[in-house]
This record gives sequence, structure tokens and C-alpha cells, in this order.
Amino acid sequence: MKRIAIVGGGITGLATAFYIEQFARQNDPDSFQIEVFESSNRLGGKIITEKFEQLTLEMGAESFLARKPWGLQLCKELRIEDSLRSTQPENKKTFIWHDGEMHRLPEGLSGFIPASLGALKSTTLLNLFGKIRIAADLIIPASRNSDDESVAGFISRRIGKQAYERIVEPLLCGIYCANGDEMSLAATFPQLRELERKHGSLIKGLNAQKNSSKTNSDTSQQLVSPFATFANGMSTLISAVAEKLQQTQIHINRPVAQVSNTGERWAMSLTDGTVSEFDEVVLAIPAHHTSKLIREADPDLAEILLQIPHASTALLNLWYDAETIDHPLDGYGFVIPTKDQQSLTAVTWTSSKHYQRCPDNLRLIRAYLGKSGSEITSEHSDDQLWQITNRELQRTMGLTASPVDFRIQRWPQGSPQYTMRHPELLSTIDNMIETRQGLHLNGASYRGVGIPDCIRSAKGTADQICSSKK
Repeated sequence: MKRIAIVGGGITGLATAFYIEQFARQNDPDSFQIEVFESSNRLGGKIITEKFEQLTLEMGAESFLARKPWGLQLCKELRIEDSLRSTQPENKKTFIWHDGEMHRLPEGLSGFIPASLGALKSTTLLNLFGKIRIAADLIIPASRNSDDESVAGFISRRIGKQAYERIVEPLLCGIYCANGDEMSLAATFPQLRELERKHGSLIKGLNAQKNSSKTNSDTSQQLVSPFATFANGMSTLISAVAEKLQQTQIHINRPVAQVSNTGERWAMSLTDGTVSEFDEVVLAIPAHHTSKLIREADPDLAEILLQIPHASTALLNLWYDAETIDHPLDGYGFVIPTKDQQSLTAVTWTSSKHYQRCPDNLRLIRAYLGKSGSEITSEHSDDQLWQITNRELQRTMGLTASPVDFRIQRWPQGSPQYTMRHPELLSTIDNMIETRQGLHLNGASYRGVGIPDCIRSAKGTADQICSSKK
């Protein structure tokens, strides 16, 4: 029997255990002994759903990208696809706050790239030059340089700096909390460079991709938006995975202090002094936490892991008496370009975006603060963050009402930054891990920050562990 320790009870760690159990049930039920160690008093990591009176508050991820198949596939394997919900289609509008005004995000975006020139005609975000510059993507030749580029450099080169700064950058910041001048295209959106190489144009490539794409998922066809959540909140996913783990022992409130190699096995020391040995150890936690656990045993790998930066963020759920809100909240919310120098990066009008998140007499809003290079969430108290948020909601939305109440969730060093060095760092880490048999690193710090990416990472780790049993 192979003993496996998984450190981290977020979606990555739990999904890793789930896929190992799947293999065991199909091949040899007694082939693995799995233990999950979670340092906090709950499972879920950055997925937290709080029920407060009649409110459903997402304190972390509020949805996942449905067109990435790994999330939907796991939902089908867990048999919870019937609980999936789309965003409200009748409110399908997003805005960008620019130059003191709300501007509707142009329709016809593919991801965050304008793929429909016709849809750009009426947008107030771009002037005539900006619109013409996007169209120039159709004739600008593809770069022959094979080197990596920053996301800002690549997008500006293809569709212009104005489109990047006013459309792409605020959308990117809402996902990665990152500076596009420092983001690696190869680590984040390598498919865009491939579209340029193959079609000579992003617009041509995206339209060709759209015309030829055929989903093989009935569930994704039923969803009317690219994002999916659950009727009772995102924690539905965590609960469903945990309930399926029949061969896995889950420990909460069991922080790991150190992981070291004993020769053919791995010793894991807990903060309570307990020491156990395992054949395989999966560190499904952020890179900077992994670095601390292995620093004494493997200082070289620990130092490399520390070079993956992480930004600190915070989000506020605020709910208001509906009669005090003058704003129509006629959309999903808005994002804010970095050049507009707001502390907020994005605001979601949750009660308009998602079904049944609050009673009809209330309106629910989520505000996001923090990004790469900003220390706002670490330098300010909860009361100060609330004051900053309240002031900027007044400035952007004209919101003068005070909320009935609010909740703040901080995520210190919670957002991995895939900088221009990221591909090089990953290559170095991979080479080092190859010589450390039985040690596995996965999760958002490495090859994708979204829930589907973390599930893909988990499945890859599980396949690697199970391959020796085939």
C-alpha cells in the first residue's frame, strides 16, 4: 500500500485525492492510503460560501469559467451538474469606469479581445483612432520573434495601446490582479500567440476558432454564460468532493511544520510534534507556503519557489436596503483601469449577476481591492478599507446610501503573479522536482489560477502518482 500525504484542503488538494481514489476503485481499492492535512478549521481554500440570514455571500471565488472543461467534468463525475447555474442573462452587461464615466463594455469580445469590428462602432470607450487601430490587426503581419512577450506588449502590438489600456487591462486586472507590463504571455495566454502565428491576426484567428469550435459537453451547452456557479454557492463543489472521499482521511486544524526526505520516503512533521512517513507528498498550497515547509530540507528549491510573487487582495460583500439604492444595477458590474488610479479594481452587482443571492428587499454588491504593487490591503484596517470602498462607490456609482452591513475577506499573498520570469522558474522547478521522487507541487501558483486550472493540475498529479501502479 502506497501512503500519500496531501497538504492543503482547497479544491486542488481535494480533487487530487478524488482522482487517486477513482483510480484505486477501478484497479485496486487497497493500493493507496491517502491523508489530507489542512491547517485551518475548514476545507475549501479560496472557496468560501457564507450563509448569513437570507444572504449567500461568496468570500472567495464566486464562479468558474465553464469553457475550460476540467471544472464541468468534475461536476459531472460528482453528479452535481444539476446544481450548476449561469449568471442572469437578462442583466448581461458589464461596464468599465473610465475618465469619470461608466462605459458599457463592447459586445463581441472573445475572452477579452474585440473580435467583432461591427460591435465596436457604438462604444464610447474608444475614439476613432482606437477603433481603427484595432481593425489594423487584420493587416499587421505576425511577429517572427519566438521570444516571450509581456501581455501588455503583445496586445498593444496587435490591437493598439488604447484598446489595451481601456478594455483589456482592467479585465485582466480583475482576474490576475496583475500588471500587464510584467505578465508573461507564454504563462498566461499562449493561445493568443499561437493564433497570431497560425492566422496572422487575432481577429481572424478568434473568429475561425469560434466558427469551428464544437463543445462535447451537454452541460456547457445548457449554460447561457461563460461562467458557472451553484444554486447554494461555490462551497457546493467543496462539500461534494469531500463527501466522495471514502478512502481518504481528512485532518483539519493540522498545520504542517516541515517536509523532509528520509531517503526513499518523505517525513512530514506537524506543528504538534507528530511525525509520519509517506511514499508521496503533494503540496497543494501556494508556492511561498511550500517554500517554508521545505526550506530546511531543500533550500535551493525553497529559494526558487519564493521567486514566484503573490499579490495581496481583499473583497467586501456589502448589502443595502433596495429602497435606498438610486443606481439601477443594470448589469453584472464594472472594472476600473489602472490609469484611473482607483483603489478599487472591480465591483460586482451580485444581486443582478447571480440568482437568489439575497432577498428581494436587499441589493448585494462585491467590491475588490488590491493588485500587484499595491499594499492597500496590508496597510489598512478593516474600517479603513470600508471607508475607502464607500468613498469610491460614491465616486463611481453615485452611491450615497450606507449598507445594512458588510463583510470583509482578506487574501494576503493570495494571487500568484505570472511574471516574465514565470516560464523560466517553472522549468527550473520541474527539473528540480524530477530528482526528488515522490514530491509533487500543484495549485494556482504554477500553471493556471482559475478553479478549472487547479482541477486540471490535481488530475495531472493524480495521474502521475497512479502511473506507478498501472
